[in-house]
This record gives sequence, C-alpha cells and structure tokens, in this order.
Amino acid sequence: MMDVDVVIVGAGCAGLAAARRLRAERRRFAVVEAMNRIGGRAWTMTTDSGVPFDIGCAWVHAAGRNPFCPEAQAAGWTLHHHDWGLDHLWFAKRRATPEEMERVAAADAALQACLEAHEVPDDRLSDLIADCHCLQANSTFAGPMDFGADHDEISIADHRAAADLDRNCFTKEGYGALIHRWGADVPVARFVASSGAGRG
Repeated sequence: MMDVDVVIVGAGCAGLAAARRLRAERRRFAVVEAMNRIGGRAWTMTTDSGVPFDIGCAWVHAAGRNPFCPEAQAAGWTLHHHDWGLDHLWFAKRRATPEEMERVAAADAALQACLEAHEVPDDRLSDLIADCHCLQANSTFAGPMDFGADHDEISIADHRAAADLDRNCFTKEGYGALIHRWGADVPVARFVASSGAGRG
C-alpha cells in the first residue's frame, strides 16, 4: 500500500465524505472497503421490472439543509416530499382495515404522549413502545423504517430529535444510487480479511 496520511475504513457515506474532504485538502489517503460496492447502508437495487428499490436507507431527511438534496436536484433525480402521516399499511398481502388504521393512529398518539412525558434522555425507545398498542407496527415504523435500527437501539432523545428533520423526501431513482453517483470518483480498495486458516 502507498504511503498515506489517513486510512479510512469503510466506503459508506461518512467514509466517502472524509475522502472527498481529504482530497480537497490535498492529503494522501486510502479508503478500504470489505464489500464489493460503495455506499454502506445506502444501497439501491434494481428489480427484474427495472424499478429502483432501496434496500437500506431511503429518506433524504431534512431536505431543506441536507447536502444530498441539491446533489439530487443537480442530477435530475425525482424527489417526492413525504410527511409524517401514514397513508397505507399492509399486513402480509392484505391492506389494513379502517379500524386497524385507527388503532395504529391511536398507538402513535400514545407513543407521542409517552415521549413528551419522558424525562430521561438515555432510555431506549423500546421501553416506551412496550406500553403502547399495535406494538409490531409501532416498533417497525419507529425503528427499521425511520432510523435503520431496532427500537431497542434508539434513544428517546434521538427519536425526539427526528421531528426536526422534516421536510423529508424519497427519491424515485434511489438514495443508494445517489450516494453511489456522488462517491463514484473516490478511489476505494477492496479489503478481504484473512481467515487465518493454516496458522499454527
């Protein structure tokens, strides 16, 4: 490996951003990545029908101040604003009934009330969700869907702060594809860990 000032482990969004900044400062760097692609949790797949689908993160949060929003606009990406409202909900192959939608809305209101009343910022969101109705739906939307993590990995302080992220957008062409486009010119070396086989 060449002599460098900085080694960056991982070619996710943060690693790519660090590399771009170092390059702008004319510093020598190397980016190593274990996967055969860049982007980390930002990963857009194209299905057999040709429709881009984000496997990982999909939201362009805080579009008014998110630096990827102007990147998307410059690339001609299609941005759709999406508010915090829940338009549709599916259980397996059937659409939720109006009564089930009302239960989820009531559970969301109960969760918000619990959040507002809670005063210990380092507790887990899961401590509150367990006391709410429609546990599965709430834990999904408050965890993997909104934060890319399970609800027992999210602090209540983080969940409260998420309300400040509006305006939020989806991109038709894919958030992962946007990150890949943005970081495509960053040199990345594939890192393959040794299994240690044959060592005494």
